[in-house]
Amino acid sequence: MRILSFLIFINVVFAFLGGDYKEVIRLKQKEVEVVIYSKDGKIKSGGNEIRVEVKPPKEIKEFYFYMPPMPGMNEMRDVAKLEKKGEGVYEGFVNISMDGPWEIRIMFADGTKITRNVFIPLSKETAKETKPMEHSGHIMIPPEKLQLLGVITEPVKKRFLVRRFYTVGYVDYNREKVYDITVRADAWVEKTYGRFEGEYVKKGTPLMKVLSPDIEIAKREYKLAKKIGDEKLIKEALRKLRYLKAGSVVRSPVDGVILQKQVYEGGYLKEGQTAYRIADLSTAWIVAEVPLHFSSYIRKGLKAFVSPEGDSTQFQATVDYIFPEVNKLSRTLKVRLKLKNENLTFKPNALVNVSFEVPIGEVIAVPESAVVDTGRRRFVFVEMEKGMYMPVQVKLGRRGEGYYEVIHGLKEGQRVVVKGTFLLDAEAQIKGLYGKQMQMHHHH
Repeated sequence: MRILSFLIFINVVFAFLGGDYKEVIRLKQKEVEVVIYSKDGKIKSGGNEIRVEVKPPKEIKEFYFYMPPMPGMNEMRDVAKLEKKGEGVYEGFVNISMDGPWEIRIMFADGTKITRNVFIPLSKETAKETKPMEHSGHIMIPPEKLQLLGVITEPVKKRFLVRRFYTVGYVDYNREKVYDITVRADAWVEKTYGRFEGEYVKKGTPLMKVLSPDIEIAKREYKLAKKIGDEKLIKEALRKLRYLKAGSVVRSPVDGVILQKQVYEGGYLKEGQTAYRIADLSTAWIVAEVPLHFSSYIRKGLKAFVSPEGDSTQFQATVDYIFPEVNKLSRTLKVRLKLKNENLTFKPNALVNVSFEVPIGEVIAVPESAVVDTGRRRFVFVEMEKGMYMPVQVKLGRRGEGYYEVIHGLKEGQRVVVKGTFLLDAEAQIKGLYGKQMQMHHHH
């Protein structure tokens, strides 16, 4: 009986001293050391029986594993249920929800605390691991190697994006400002002043001198009415002269170029016949050929910039009209722009370069360099902490100015890798992390 009692006593003491537990990790902060044990020397997802020793002894107020919020997941807090077994010695149970990056947080009654970032599953060996490794959807790189590998991150934030795309076009006359020069009575053309097609004329420039029998008769009727002094006849004669636009010299109504000249000296003009056609060039039309895959961005009033061929100077224009048909050979949509044509910079029929600007608005965005396209899905690497990276699937929207609009998968303030992604991508592919990450997100 004495021997049996002694053996029971030895087992109790051995258990108390941790003989039934294996060390998992040591946490040190200033003068406090915490050693965590478990039955099998590991802390993994699911239930874990643990033992905690605090040196020098301190009263533990809170002990839990914390995982910060991630895309598609809220924060998690798995609290350890501990029972005090002696001075600075605790035993209990903790249930870990899932594998991944966690932070051990231990708060003491005197207000001090110890924290440590770890990966679950955790063991004494992995706690000391320093080389790059993967733990359930994550990649870890030692901080001292980050600069060597050229890994750079930046925060996700809102940006005002503008979508730009480029095409070509040509200059056309503003058909709204083309003028036909006619006479309102049959007339003989006495002089054309040397005018010719393609000539640029100023407003008031004489185009032709005509002699019209009807106009001469109207003038005589007016003189006779004034001589008689009949007010009614005078008004009627004036009305007729105004209608006929009585005058022997016909002048240009605008600054413009003569598109057509259909009269010659000694010729005869019928009432309403076009003598000259003049185009006002103070504004110009630009007809741009927009590739069909950009057509959804085009709308009336959209801002664009036009540059003459061989010149980088840009002139602002706006979309004035969208033609209803698509060119079946070039697969382009004709779009008409209107712009001011000061100094006659844009000559009709000349080729031009056109760039369109489509405001996307203020959206959460990431640089194009941050996106890894696997062919079926798109990922970015989120920095959980310095040296810890998780591939996160994202849904992207429009692209502009070197950035992608993020529709789903990221939150403002998260840090993403913008340089060095190809190294993390290679590691992720070797470890098969993209598939694991998808399964994890689907499960949660």
